Amino acid sequence: MTSVTTGKMEFSSRRGVFIKAATAAAELPVPPAEFLRHIEDYDLIYRTLCGILFNFVPQSGHPGGSISSGRVVESLLFNSMDYTMGDPDRHDADLISYAAGHKAMGLYGMWALRNEIQKQHDESVLPRDERHQLRLEDLLGFRRNPTQHTPLFKKFKAKPLDGHPAPLVPFIKLSTGASGVGIGSSFGLAFGARDYFADQAPFVHMIEGEGGLTPGRAQEAMATAATAQVNNIIMHLDWNQASIDSDKVCREGEEPGDYVQWNPLELAWLHDWNVIYVEDGFDYRQILAAQQVAISKLNDQPTCIVYRTVKGWKYGIEGRKSHGAGHKFCSPEFYNYLQPFEERFKVSFPRFEGDKSDDAVEALFYEQLLLIRQVFADNPELVSYLGDRLDQAAARLEALNRQPREDAPRVANIYKQDPLQQPTELITAVGGSTTLRAALGDTLGYLNRQSGGSILVAAADLYGSTSISNANAGYAGGFWNAVSNSSSRQLSIG
Repeated sequence: MTSVTTGKMEFSSRRGVFIKAATAAAELPVPPAEFLRHIEDYDLIYRTLCGILFNFVPQSGHPGGSISSGRVVESLLFNSMDYTMGDPDRHDADLISYAAGHKAMGLYGMWALRNEIQKQHDESVLPRDERHQLRLEDLLGFRRNPTQHTPLFKKFKAKPLDGHPAPLVPFIKLSTGASGVGIGSSFGLAFGARDYFADQAPFVHMIEGEGGLTPGRAQEAMATAATAQVNNIIMHLDWNQASIDSDKVCREGEEPGDYVQWNPLELAWLHDWNVIYVEDGFDYRQILAAQQVAISKLNDQPTCIVYRTVKGWKYGIEGRKSHGAGHKFCSPEFYNYLQPFEERFKVSFPRFEGDKSDDAVEALFYEQLLLIRQVFADNPELVSYLGDRLDQAAARLEALNRQPREDAPRVANIYKQDPLQQPTELITAVGGSTTLRAALGDTLGYLNRQSGGSILVAAADLYGSTSISNANAGYAGGFWNAVSNSSSRQLSIG
C-alpha cells in the first residue's frame, strides 16, 4: 500500500457567521427572573400535556421530539416573535412552520396552552370564530377523524387534528410531514414574504430536527436559501441525535453517524448560513440569547440555530425509544410522569377506573385537560405575566408597521383574468407554430406582467430549453436574489 501524508481539509470563508449562544448570553442582559420562573412553570405544564396526549390517543404521536423542542418554541411565542393572537392570518406577522411534522403533538399542545393563557388573560382578543382558535377542547380531536363518535368530541365540535400539521390549525400555513417535505415549503413562505415586503419581511421560524436534514431535497433547499440571501428564515434545529431507528443519526466527534457524516453545524456552515450553537438546548438563557441575536438580522444570510437537546427529556423514555412511543395507557409509569406537575401545583390527576370504553377514556381525558385549565385559574400571576407577553408581541407587530415594497406583486390580478378570453399577444398566428412549453412560458410571462411579477419560476438548470424563462420576460435577467437582483422572477434551484 502506498504511504501518503494526510491533512485536514478546511472550509473556505463564508458570508455567514458562527456564534456560540453561551458567549452571546454572557454579553446580553440577563433575562428577567420573573420570566424564567413563569416560563419554567409553563414548560412543566407543556411537557405534562404532551404525556397526556400520548396516553389518551391512545399510544400515538411523538412525545420525544415534542418535549425536546418545547423550550425553543416557548421562547419564540412568549419572547422573540411579533404576532397577534387576534388574527392568525395576518400576513405581516412572524410565524412558525413545523417542518418536523412528527412534532405535531407538541404543536397542538403548545397552541392550546397559549390559547388558554390568552382566554384567561383577555378573552376579547381571541377571534370570535372558534375555528380560528385551538382550544383545550380541540385536543379531544388529536388523531381523530371528522366521524369520531364520542360525545365530548361532538359536543365541543373538536377539530380532527391529524398526525401531521395542516392549515386546519390556526397560525399554520401549510401541511408538513415526512422528512424533508416541510423544509422547502417553509422556505417558500419566507421567499414570498421577502419578495413582497423586501427588508421589512416577517420572520419564518422553522422547527426541524437533524433527521429532517438528511434527505437531499432538504440540502438543496438550504443551498437555495443561502444563495438567494433570504435572511428572514430562521431554522431552529432540535439536535438530539435520535430517529426512530437510531441514536446516532449524525457523525459526532470521531464517531461516524448511522445516516450522515456531518453534524448540523457543519451542514449549515457549508451552505453559507449563519450558525448559532446552543450547547444546552434546555437553558433558557442560551435559547433566548440565540434567538435575540438571530432576529437582529446579523447580515443578509439565513440563520440556523442548533440546539443540543435530549429526545424525551425527563419523560422517562429517552432517545429513539421516545420517537413514536411512550408509556402504556394509564400505567404506573404514566402517573409517575405526572408527579412533578402534581407536586408543583398541589393537585392530583384523576385515575382511570371501570371499563376501557371509548366514552370513558374520553371523559377522563377531558377531566385531565380541565385540571390544567384549573391550574391556570389558580395561578393568576402566571396567566397575567405570560398574557402580558402576548400583548407585547401584538404591540411590537403594530409598531413595526410592515408595508409591502412599492412595486410589490399584485396576486389578485391573476384571478381577474377571464379564462375564456385569450389575450391577443398569446395567440399563435395562422400557419405559425409553437411548443407546449413555450406556450406555458409565454402564458406565465403574461400573467407576471399583469400582476407585477407574482410568479417565481424554477427549472433547475433548464430555463432556456424548457422555455420557462419566458415567464421572466420584461424582468431582470439572472437569478432572483433578495439583495442584489430582487426583480428577477427566476429562482436558482439545483
